[in-house]
Amino acid sequence: MARRLLHSGVDAEQRILLTQANAGMILARPVRLPNKVALCPSGTVLDDQLILRLMNRGIKRVVVMGSEVPAQPKLGVEATMRAVRERFSRVREQPLMGELEALIEDKLVRRL
Repeated sequence: MARRLLHSGVDAEQRILLTQANAGMILARPVRLPNKVALCPSGTVLDDQLILRLMNRGIKRVVVMGSEVPAQPKLGVEATMRAVRERFSRVREQPLMGELEALIEDKLVRRL
């Protein structure tokens, strides 16, 4: 179950893709469905399970507390493949996502 932190004070906040979210990030604004039903209140601490549930509900972006997500340095093919596997770790069991992961890895191998 997601934790909530009560927070006072003004922090920087950023709107990010849900795929960029990591466990431990804190929601700066509530997550709402298109019909305005709130799924998570602001102050909720994200964990992997919650991120996956939000993805399954069709949520694409969230607003989290903190400064901008740091840019990723350019990686070699092996490091890129590791990063792809890590990013797909939450959704790999979904058939289409597993196929997409395989296609991306195949494309990376062909770059060699």
